Amino acid sequence: MPQRPRRAVLAYSIVAALLLTLIGALPAGAAPPDRLIVFDSDRGGQVDLWTMRTDGTGLAQLTNDKVRDELAEWSPNRKQIAWTRGGEESPAGEIWVMNADGTGRRQVTSNTFSDNAVSWSPDGRQLAYRSIRDGNFDIYVIGVDGTNERRLTTDPGRDLVPDWSPDGTRITFTRIRGGVSAIYTMSSTDGSDVRQLTDDSLGAGLSVYSPDGSRIAFADNFAGPGEKDVWVMNADGSGLRQVTDTADLELPHSWSPDGTRVAAEFARVTSGTVGKGDIAVVTVATGATVNLTNTNGVTEDGPDWQP
Repeated sequence: MPQRPRRAVLAYSIVAALLLTLIGALPAGAAPPDRLIVFDSDRGGQVDLWTMRTDGTGLAQLTNDKVRDELAEWSPNRKQIAWTRGGEESPAGEIWVMNADGTGRRQVTSNTFSDNAVSWSPDGRQLAYRSIRDGNFDIYVIGVDGTNERRLTTDPGRDLVPDWSPDGTRITFTRIRGGVSAIYTMSSTDGSDVRQLTDDSLGAGLSVYSPDGSRIAFADNFAGPGEKDVWVMNADGSGLRQVTDTADLELPHSWSPDGTRVAAEFARVTSGTVGKGDIAVVTVATGATVNLTNTNGVTEDGPDWQP
């Protein structure tokens, strides 16, 4: 067999080295094009979980029954989805887990209280969620296997929508007192070291950590009616910056893996009345918003970007 000329071999080696260098230079956590967004929709006459690509194509239904399925979140390894089954505010609301294709459904919590708004720990072993017990809204943590449940908050205020920091040490959440909401963080171990990150005047809520843990996205006027905008701040509460500034409702739910965008619920506000929600993507640097769904008469919410 004829040997390849030495110059050709050298050129091939140089090209291969350049390719390896370019691959190594890709940003850490950069998202390949096959990432999905899971969300809930009542487009079938009932609230079910769906997935789609990040350009709004490739729609697929994961659940299809008469029980409300909503507020889903991907596991860190993208192999499972945790969600609220039975109704967000219903006493029947419980935390469930299934495989990413909708198979292997398994109930995690089982009680007479409303459990919802689940967040995975970075190691995929625990779930944080909000539970209503003794008439109070508090944050709990439980093992994915349904064991070792523990309560993290005991405040008389309403503690909602926990989100786990990427390093596993903190949980951010929304606390509502007297109709006023603010963002807090606490130790994920025992709920100690509680810190308020936003001033009450902003009415902040629905906080989510960026993939690298350096920033938190949230909405203003969370507990109030009508218009809400997307904001971003540093993880310690500094560096507040308003991302969107419209007369509509925009609620951030999750970040893109590269930390440049957030998946949000978007709804038009007309004469103080909030319309049906759609799934949108907001660019954090500019506030540019692109709807991924546009289904008149259908409510869609709770988008979570596959890690």
